[in-house]
Amino acid sequence: MFRLLASLVFLLFSTNMLAAQAYAGLIADSITYDADSADLRASGNVVVSYEGVTLEAVSISYNSATGQLRAEGPLRLTTADGTVTLADLAELSSDLQTGLISGARVLLADQFQLAAPEIRRTGGRFTAFYQVVGSSCQVCGKRPTPIWQIRASRVIHDQEVGRFYFENATFVVFGLPILQMPRMSIPDPSITRSSGFLFPELAVSNSFGNGIKMPYYLVLGDHSDATFTPFVTTNGAFVIEAEYRKRLINGSIDILGAFALTDPVGGTGGFLKASVSFGFGDRYEAFADFNFSSTNGFLRRFDYDESDRLVSEIGLRRYGDSGFLNASLVYFQSLREGELASEIPIVLPEVTWRRTFVEPLTGGSTAFTLETVGLWRSGGRDMLRASASGDWRRDWSAPFGMRLTTFAETHLDLYRVWDDGAYSDNVLKVFTPIIGAELRWPLSMTRGEVLHMLEPVAQFIYTVPFGFNDDVPNEDSTQLEFDETNLFAVNRFPGANVYEAGFRANLGASYRRFDPDGWIFGFDAGRVYRFKDNGQFTTESGLGGAVSDVLAAVRFELPPHVRVINRFLIGGGFNVKRAEVELSLDYDRFNIESSYVYLAPNVSADAPDARSEIQLAADWRMSQNWKIGAEWRHDLIAQEPVYGALGLTYGNECIEVEVSVARRFTDSANFPAGTTYNIAIKLAGLGATLQTEQPAQRCMRSY
Repeated sequence: MFRLLASLVFLLFSTNMLAAQAYAGLIADSITYDADSADLRASGNVVVSYEGVTLEAVSISYNSATGQLRAEGPLRLTTADGTVTLADLAELSSDLQTGLISGARVLLADQFQLAAPEIRRTGGRFTAFYQVVGSSCQVCGKRPTPIWQIRASRVIHDQEVGRFYFENATFVVFGLPILQMPRMSIPDPSITRSSGFLFPELAVSNSFGNGIKMPYYLVLGDHSDATFTPFVTTNGAFVIEAEYRKRLINGSIDILGAFALTDPVGGTGGFLKASVSFGFGDRYEAFADFNFSSTNGFLRRFDYDESDRLVSEIGLRRYGDSGFLNASLVYFQSLREGELASEIPIVLPEVTWRRTFVEPLTGGSTAFTLETVGLWRSGGRDMLRASASGDWRRDWSAPFGMRLTTFAETHLDLYRVWDDGAYSDNVLKVFTPIIGAELRWPLSMTRGEVLHMLEPVAQFIYTVPFGFNDDVPNEDSTQLEFDETNLFAVNRFPGANVYEAGFRANLGASYRRFDPDGWIFGFDAGRVYRFKDNGQFTTESGLGGAVSDVLAAVRFELPPHVRVINRFLIGGGFNVKRAEVELSLDYDRFNIESSYVYLAPNVSADAPDARSEIQLAADWRMSQNWKIGAEWRHDLIAQEPVYGALGLTYGNECIEVEVSVARRFTDSANFPAGTTYNIAIKLAGLGATLQTEQPAQRCMRSY
């Protein structure tokens, strides 16, 4: 109650503040006022509030005639933007915007600290710091010297533009001066984006030697920015990197590229990647993705990308509640050794329209699809396909809790082929009707607290093999993989040039066991049976013959830490044609992702040799501030490594340093095997936002 009365007294006698139509609040243990001298004095837990600024002090004296306020500390001044100033003494104007502060330390955004024996505030806009030491690192008795700091003769804070300007600055690491800068500036916490140089990046590789990147970030507006990065290497390469980003109300633009002005090994060249999208009208979206490299080895040589094919696409799409439209042009650039550009088609154009609605006569769901696709090559076969299809599906409730689904499809495809003597007719025609039914019987049983779930599935499909259909070129269904995703597919060929023919039964089952302790065990298995072998599938694919190989998957999960999945394809005589194992362990201090794959020889898929490879990726936080990560790939058949990487990261509240090394053991004509080293450093506090997510280092050893 006394503090409330003291506040009211202060407001009544603060005539200068009342004249300015602004109110101040004062809370203190003791308040005295001399009416003759117009002096007000408060002591003991003093708190003054004025227009978002709060001053806490041991005692203050205020003269309402002169408008001067003197605060004795230790005192704490907090501004509206969250900046905190700790000091011994302050002499300020009544609005707390102008004056002198002695023995001060300023905390910006609860992170970056500036210490100065003297601070002067002028007009509420400028604050001058003298003989400044700045850092975001914690300092304690066992660690009196911060990891890094900036020393300057003077620092001026311009509150209107939101920047700190350093004069005669020296960057100091572990007490040693590293870099001197006559002038430098950083944004204050009120600025979310600001132009300026970013911290340099170091890289070492046997493909370009030692390299350094010096990125410059440029703000172009409220919704756009760019980054320009000169990249210089010791073998004489000079690369300019550029990235542009713009966000629109209904879309976005992202452009990334690099160009080697000089490169003694690869010559001049570069790459460009661009992604543009914007929406308009009724759910329409126009998009474009462009990817180009001047040479096959440029992206890998400078560690930009490992892709061996680049895809560019431009188009228009619309997704609605009952259908979609997609139209696009696609261009492929091959970076593979020995692959000719004349053999790769340009998709010109590809248009798909689909509409779905409820059919009132039967209560089922009906859809119509129209599609056209053209393939053009600079040398070789060209093709144009136009397709129309319709499909119908309905779900039924069957006795004993079973679910029955009936469906029917019909496809009409028209082809026109050029520059291929095997297809002489002007127009090729393919008509494909399909009918089928699927029966599912979900079963569950609880024994004790354990839940068991079993679901057998039987799917029967018949595709009419019309003998009058023309032979057409197979462009989109040459690569086939039989797995659990297409066990119950109507057509297991991935494209539209080939359809499965004849009568077939897809049979399978899934089982899950849910234990009250939290772990889950389950398996999925299935097989395909045909009335007769029509010769569409090879033995290597797992679908050849009248009876397919056995497809199965076993899984074990202990959420959220453990997950193990084993998939395999087994032929006659328990011949394993494909095996995959995935292992995931995720705990607070470490996580592991491991996989093993074995693929038997498959000549039809252009893989005449067996492949067997193991991959391991792991991260381990050794302590509060140290983390190590590793990745390894090994060819088990050739008994040689494929790829290896090791990274070590140290971070605390003010710095993050990551050192990594990666080795590519395979080579090609485009890019040889090689080793790359990288050093990345982030400093927290030199900017508007936190630049490291590592925990603060503790002065006493603890974890």
